[in-house]
Amino acid sequence: MGAAPVLAVFAAGLLAGLLSGLVGVGGGVLMVPFLYFFYARPGWSGVAPPPDVATVAAHATSLFVILPTSVRGAWAYHRRGLVVWRAVWPIGAAAAVAAALASRFAVQVEPRWLRLIFAGFLLWNAAHVLRPPRPRAEGAPERPLRLSLPVTLGVGAAVGFFSALLGVGGGLVSIPLLLQVVGIDLRRVAATSLAIITLTSLGGALAYMLAAPPAPLRPGLSAGYVDFAAAAVLTAGTVLSVGWGAELNRRMNPRTLAMVFAAVFTVLGVQLLVENV
Repeated sequence: MGAAPVLAVFAAGLLAGLLSGLVGVGGGVLMVPFLYFFYARPGWSGVAPPPDVATVAAHATSLFVILPTSVRGAWAYHRRGLVVWRAVWPIGAAAAVAAALASRFAVQVEPRWLRLIFAGFLLWNAAHVLRPPRPRAEGAPERPLRLSLPVTLGVGAAVGFFSALLGVGGGLVSIPLLLQVVGIDLRRVAATSLAIITLTSLGGALAYMLAAPPAPLRPGLSAGYVDFAAAAVLTAGTVLSVGWGAELNRRMNPRTLAMVFAAVFTVLGVQLLVENV
């Protein structure tokens, strides 16, 4: 890669890490559309995978980067005592298994449909992040957590499936489920989501690395559908900035940033719809 694509990939990583630490998602919602753009311009990026390989590679490489990003973010939250570990282990284990299975399904799906599904996911998330959370009444006791086997398996399966299918960590699926189904307090949901994402991305990324694409992605610098060259630069950005996002989560009202992210998600989603409908 030349200097310009390296800087662009690094900048995408910085933004993805900031988003990850701020709201408890893996950052794939920004990395996947960037990697679509990256692989669609071989003269600029220096890699020219076939279209069917490029789409899956964007999702697989994003998941691979999400693993160290979520570890860094979860550790930052753990030091503040905000991770609900008794919810992380059962839900994360179920999500990791579901992600590994879903990755096998994803490589069979026509790339155009993956892009359309992701576009819908972006637009749904744009609406979701603008919804203000319902505050708990002052002095009201916290709800008891619902961690029965059907709940943990169901939540984990949903998080893992969409994580591997779309190349996101699963936080955009896990956060509403952790809030509404499991009953985790709003102050702890971003931290717990990031810890679950660590297990989810591990299962999905390993499965993508063991898969056999019809054509090599980047000989010598890739495994299966994971592009190590792009992943290394993205990871440098995400690991650097995810701590900043966690600190912003503690210090500021994220409403303004939520509006910015919603605008970005809407633009990306509409663009993908226009290009693939």
